[in-house]
Amino acid sequence: MKYIIYLITSMFIMSACINQKNLNKSPVSLMWEMGRNGIEPGYYENTFYLINHSNDSLRENWIIYYNQMPAAVKTEPTSPVIVQQISSTYYKIAPSSSYRPLASGDTLKITFRCAGSILKNAGAPEGAYITMLDEKGKESVPYSVVINSKPFLYDYQWSRVGESELPYPDGKMVYESNLIFSGQVPLKKTDIFPSLKDVKDNGGEFSFTKDVRLKYDPTFANEANLLKEKLEKLYDCNIVDKAAVTINLRKESYVDKNKEYYQMELNNGSIEITGNTPHAIFNGVQTLLAFIHSKDLPYSLPNVSISDYPDLEYRGQMLDVARNFSSKENILKLIDLLSMYKMSVLHLHLTDDEGWRIEIPGLEELTTVGARRGHTLDEKECLYPAYGSGWDANDENSIGNGYFTRSDFIEILKYAQKHHIRVIPEIDLPGHARAAIKAMNTRYYKYIKSDKKKAEEYLLTDFADTSRYISAQSYTDNVINVALPSVYSFVKKVVNEVDLMYKDAGMELSVLHLGGDEVPHGAWEGSDIAMTFMKEKGFKETRELKDYFIEQIIPFFKEKNIQLGAWQEVGLLPDETVNKKFSEDNVLSYCWNTVPEWNGDEIPYRLANAGYPIILCNVTNLYFDLSYNKHENEPGAYWGGFVNEYNSFNVVPYDIYKSVRSDMSGNRIDITKVSNKKIALSPNAYNEIKGMQGQLWAETIRNFDMVEYYLFPKMFGLIERAWNTHPEWQKELLSDKYTDALRLYNRKITEYELPRLNLLDIKFRIAHPGIEMIDGKLHVNTSIPNAEIRYTIDGSEPTVNSTLWTEPITCNAKEIRAKAFYCGRESVTTLYKYK
Repeated sequence: MKYIIYLITSMFIMSACINQKNLNKSPVSLMWEMGRNGIEPGYYENTFYLINHSNDSLRENWIIYYNQMPAAVKTEPTSPVIVQQISSTYYKIAPSSSYRPLASGDTLKITFRCAGSILKNAGAPEGAYITMLDEKGKESVPYSVVINSKPFLYDYQWSRVGESELPYPDGKMVYESNLIFSGQVPLKKTDIFPSLKDVKDNGGEFSFTKDVRLKYDPTFANEANLLKEKLEKLYDCNIVDKAAVTINLRKESYVDKNKEYYQMELNNGSIEITGNTPHAIFNGVQTLLAFIHSKDLPYSLPNVSISDYPDLEYRGQMLDVARNFSSKENILKLIDLLSMYKMSVLHLHLTDDEGWRIEIPGLEELTTVGARRGHTLDEKECLYPAYGSGWDANDENSIGNGYFTRSDFIEILKYAQKHHIRVIPEIDLPGHARAAIKAMNTRYYKYIKSDKKKAEEYLLTDFADTSRYISAQSYTDNVINVALPSVYSFVKKVVNEVDLMYKDAGMELSVLHLGGDEVPHGAWEGSDIAMTFMKEKGFKETRELKDYFIEQIIPFFKEKNIQLGAWQEVGLLPDETVNKKFSEDNVLSYCWNTVPEWNGDEIPYRLANAGYPIILCNVTNLYFDLSYNKHENEPGAYWGGFVNEYNSFNVVPYDIYKSVRSDMSGNRIDITKVSNKKIALSPNAYNEIKGMQGQLWAETIRNFDMVEYYLFPKMFGLIERAWNTHPEWQKELLSDKYTDALRLYNRKITEYELPRLNLLDIKFRIAHPGIEMIDGKLHVNTSIPNAEIRYTIDGSEPTVNSTLWTEPITCNAKEIRAKAFYCGRESVTTLYKYK
């Protein structure tokens, strides 16, 4: 469902992710160099330079382990080393029979080939460490190994042979794409995110001062307290009994309006927010706070009347904490950000192959084993390292280690409820379950000699299974055996414990996402237990086992009044036609594959028309871990294309085919004809579109700064469209109306929201500038009007001290580099070569 190709980010590859313990004791370092894509059909060239820093020769008694994107490996028979893929992203390099001791100060060049391709520095290896072997072959305590990466300098390092693909974003390309923002549109103080449904300008303005009187209906005490906290913290306000500015949160019943509908009246110091529910009042409070575009008060606000409400109740953001962990404190910070923009759902991807991140009382192995990654030969105490997590399973600073305790999760739930954010947990089964499988194996070995029943109570795998399969992430052992009765004991135990956490937090678990995606072909085929079970049930295909698993879970969920959520695969057959088995079971289907080239863009409407309630999760628009563009230093994945803030803006939920304006090769799509001959959304199925959700998978995340970098400004398109699903331009997609809407959207981001986020110390992304030579003069432009652009002509990287571009100047340099600087942040470097 999520990834066909993985990329490991290089944003902080030099320092942030390498475990520093024992770093100085390492006898070696590594230099990595990307070779040529297509060195032979289907392979790229990978080169390590192994440098011996010790005072002694490096004999044959060592093994180096590291992480890199998963790929089959080819080495020459005469190679001095053997490179082996152990599991998915986890590899080792060891001396071969051809190896000769490496003298002190010498360098060994290690070149081999890997299946696939790499387009970015994001494909660089990381998390390397070395173990030394004693005379009996026993490994020592690991030492972290520094990996330096040579920069990408050649076209063949970011191009795939024989494939049409998106052009490289050099100065000229970026300059041309930025020209749309040279036209200006007016920006009003009420132009916020998400856009307001109805604003009436009553004329005149008043000063919002530091002294504020706050009145509220007792029903809205929580919302009043949150407003008070924000006013005091962000604007240094004083809540007093008498003031020129009075805010009144008042209850008002609005017939035939949705429960989040609110009205707001600003009139010469009187600010009245009315609504029927606390959530409605909360929305109005966020609108008021968004109007105040300066930290320095007093600030002038317009006299306006506002009526506003969301079109979709479900306005979600998913964060994967399984692959790489985000702490409780950072989750609370994310909830603040989501609620600030009136989002309503936080979907937490809590479990996957690389980690289990929630405590389940009675199954402590899920976290003692499944929430830790480090050096291990058998995975009985921890999982293999992945995504640069390092060798130390006890390192609390490693992004591979960590989980939410029961009390942590309850605290998250309460905090989210207070901010009108619903938390949807995901326990990914039956695939993507490697962490759980390994944890329950450890439990089995712990008890098998003393209590066989207890050992097998929650077992997830058949130890005699010889099935041969490979998952989308290159795992060969990540699917639970659904023919085992213990699997259902496990699911019920986990769900019951999660449900109890919600009850202890004072709320109901309304939806639990069970994943259900990417069960690879070949799973279960080598299990006698599964084959016997199939015969007993009359099943003819192994895929029927997956349906059986879901069929057993649905009644259990219904008994507990929990709606089952799942990725789109649960609602589909292998040929991607509708699986009608669950169409009447209210399975909430999260539809992600909207890539036209893969014929996936019809899936959401196909499912909705069949009666499945759906959440739009368009990979082409809303997969925020996909890189902003093809620039080699932009972090992120690119298996599903590239996603920036304009892709997310372009979503048209009720005419979904028009949400994509160019294909994965960058060719413009005729958007006026793109819906022709496609499955239309049935009028009866309009109500099946329950919401929209952004996805942020964590394979390329190395710290929470990167979460913020990926989300902002990309998330603004989601924020806007989930609230306003019918943009005025949707029937005039190539008109000036669309262009003006895009320009206004961009102005709101760059002039209002980025400075606002900067005050909150959010590490958002700055777009890099365009460069063009016109009539012998250097021209630059940017999508951020107030950004500084600094450039160099000597091949060096621009800094804050480089020459500031202010106007076109005569320039005869053959190579120009430029960066944008804004709000204390800087972009990646734009390169322009004059021909």
